Amino acid sequence: MVLLTSSTVSVILSTGIICTFTILLFLSGYILQQQSVRSIQHALRPPDPLAEPGSSGSPFKRSSPLLDRGVVLPGTPSDQQEEPHQDNTTPSPGTYAYLQLLSTPDPSDICSAILFFKHLSENNTAIQDRLFMYPQEWEDQAHQQSKPVATALSLLRSASLTYGIWLLPIDMTAATSKGYVPTDTKLMRLGQIQFMNYDSVLYLQTPGLVLDTAKLDAVLLDRPLPLRHDKSRPDSYNNEAWIPMPLRPDRDAALPPVYLVTVNNIAAGNVEARGHVPNVALPGFGSLVAGPWAAAAAAADQPGYVYFERDDDGHVRWADNPLFGLWRAQQAEVCEGLDLDGGYHDDDDDYDL
Repeated sequence: MVLLTSSTVSVILSTGIICTFTILLFLSGYILQQQSVRSIQHALRPPDPLAEPGSSGSPFKRSSPLLDRGVVLPGTPSDQQEEPHQDNTTPSPGTYAYLQLLSTPDPSDICSAILFFKHLSENNTAIQDRLFMYPQEWEDQAHQQSKPVATALSLLRSASLTYGIWLLPIDMTAATSKGYVPTDTKLMRLGQIQFMNYDSVLYLQTPGLVLDTAKLDAVLLDRPLPLRHDKSRPDSYNNEAWIPMPLRPDRDAALPPVYLVTVNNIAAGNVEARGHVPNVALPGFGSLVAGPWAAAAAAADQPGYVYFERDDDGHVRWADNPLFGLWRAQQAEVCEGLDLDGGYHDDDDDYDL
């Protein structure tokens, strides 16, 4: 039989108390550590890829460093910028957007883009997001722009608030610093990261004219889209309505008049995007967007959007274009004060508004 002295009992009790508190402290620290880890993981979690643009999950509010300044173009203080207007129409079943872009600041083309977005806004389009992409250099060199260009850009800035246009300035120094001339295809390649939260983005060439918003919406809504590549979904790689066409900025300066873009993923700063053009041979689909020759058809057979051709001097071809007069008149309404029939040069200091 072992007799415990009072000092031994005291040591045992003290040791037990110390061990108990040590275990409790360890458990408390572990719980706090796990809570911190979960908080950090939540903070670093990327935005929901299905979040609606314009909401808190919009790529233009959370994931686009180019657009942290808000609504863009020079002359609008950040504290006075407003949220783009949204129509109260029935939302589309997917997350889609219409896109127009320009790599050269031509006043007539800018006004044509404004007219395009005005028609969408006022004719109940089901596609709510409207994007206009242009080089960041337009802002950086604003003081060097001619009066017509500066006026057109000012009108575009105002229209962005009226018609709900997201203005996307794209930094093209990655191309221009190597001596490359800015082109539409290079602008598209550098700007594709802006599409990461969309199911599809439909580019339409400007200049052009919207004739039927519902028919134009049908390009995105009436047939299955390729969307992201999925082996279990044949439409993603063998689509009847959309023909794959990779973007080749090293070869081509201009985009196809109609071009559908889907971003598959973004890794290591590189964007993997899929491009498609419509199958023009498909009855009831290939003619939804067409050239000016389609405008001569009966009213019921006219396309949703007509894009215009250019002559050898780069001007919009008016010959054999029955919509030219209507388009020019409507341009004048959205760009009042601009002589859209005149020639524009950076040194045009004699232009009168």
